[in-house]
Amino acid sequence: MTTPPARPPADADAPPGAEGGRSPLRIATATLIGTTVEWYDFAIYGTAAALVFPKLFFPEMSPALGVLSSFATLAVGSLGRPLGALLFGHIGDRYGRKHALIGSLLLMGASTFLIGLLPGYAVAGALAPVLLLIIRVLQSLAVGGEWGGAVLYAVENAPPHRKALYGSFPQVGDGLGFFLATGVFTLASLPGHDALLAWTWRIPFLLSSVLVVTGLIIRSRLEEAPEIKEALREEREADGAAGKLPVLDVARGSWRTWLLATGAFLVTVGGFYVIVTFMSAYAVSQLGFTEAQTSAAGMFASVVVIVFTPLTALLGDRFGVRRVTLVGMAAHLVVAFPMFWLAGSHTLVGLWAGMGLGMLASTIAYATVGTMVTEWFPPRVRYTGLSLGYQIAGLIGGGAVPPLAQWLAGSSGASWTPVAVLFIVMALVSIGCVALHRRMTASDSAAPDSVAPDSAQSTPSTPSVADTVPQEAR
Repeated sequence: MTTPPARPPADADAPPGAEGGRSPLRIATATLIGTTVEWYDFAIYGTAAALVFPKLFFPEMSPALGVLSSFATLAVGSLGRPLGALLFGHIGDRYGRKHALIGSLLLMGASTFLIGLLPGYAVAGALAPVLLLIIRVLQSLAVGGEWGGAVLYAVENAPPHRKALYGSFPQVGDGLGFFLATGVFTLASLPGHDALLAWTWRIPFLLSSVLVVTGLIIRSRLEEAPEIKEALREEREADGAAGKLPVLDVARGSWRTWLLATGAFLVTVGGFYVIVTFMSAYAVSQLGFTEAQTSAAGMFASVVVIVFTPLTALLGDRFGVRRVTLVGMAAHLVVAFPMFWLAGSHTLVGLWAGMGLGMLASTIAYATVGTMVTEWFPPRVRYTGLSLGYQIAGLIGGGAVPPLAQWLAGSSGASWTPVAVLFIVMALVSIGCVALHRRMTASDSAAPDSVAPDSAQSTPSTPSVADTVPQEAR
């Protein structure tokens, strides 16, 4: 029998400087608050786009065209996410993670609040939908810089043996935001459909200000990790150095890493949207469930995210984030058909089990993929590279995958089989990208590239996140 390893001191989980702006509780709250607001908004906007906005902003159109126009604002607005990744990535890589995180949350909060104050078509005429679209674009700019910065700040300020756990905090916000939004919009609907159209739809948007103000107060007290402060100082002192624009550094030296990061994120984002959007719509249109029953199943899936994200992250700290992420990606191959079989049983238990099973696979991969990809980029372009990879994957997974899944089901006689195959294909793409990155970094280690970043090499004074992860756990 082997002797168990000595337990670290009680304060070992706290990063240096934990007594101030880098305490574990403050890091956790500051990093999950933004993604909570992001997914809270996604859920309430999606619900309002289906139930309220067609009649409020597009009353002159036919019901079908009004719904289509309403959802178009959601889709067009999402195009701003990559631009937001570039904007806030530049701020985060050049002026500090804290400044970018405050800016993204402030813009996102103001945009969400303003939607709750917008006049309808009856008051503002054609200006009303134009204002809705403009605010939605501003909101998507903020979202584009939120997730990557939150994961990055959490990982960079985590103790060496808790990087996956800290990096999972923003992912908890996804489930929490969706859960809160579903509950709040359900309450807003209680007075009846007429009241919902008249004024109660505004309440969920206005209530987001509570989360935003809380987050801004916490984020204003954050401190940068010492190695990041040093990296920023060196950048400022490097007069005329190449890479004043982080996106140019990514394009010139880390483009392969960025492409692989985008592919690695594909199944975690696209798979999530298949479960949350396609399965919910399919359950109502083809399986005979009501919107309330589907919403309840969605809330259960959110609980799966909230509960299993930190548990999976702890496994990542124990066995290595790459291994655990690959297990989660491979789990998509296993659950693709069973989750639809269960949902197709036409029972509430089956629907809950199907959505929960799919979300469990998604959670296992999603909990650690951010920490894993953070290790792929050097500090000077890490915010830009991580955010851009995630948001491009989000543009594909959130923008193209749901309508593609709907088209596949419709063109096959309302069968979910092609959608399950799509689920598997996304998983294979992500697994392949992780494997290719492993092979690429091994090759770069054998023959270092003078341009360097694609091997995720950092300057001596600014070690990469991977440098703090035990070799046997990678």
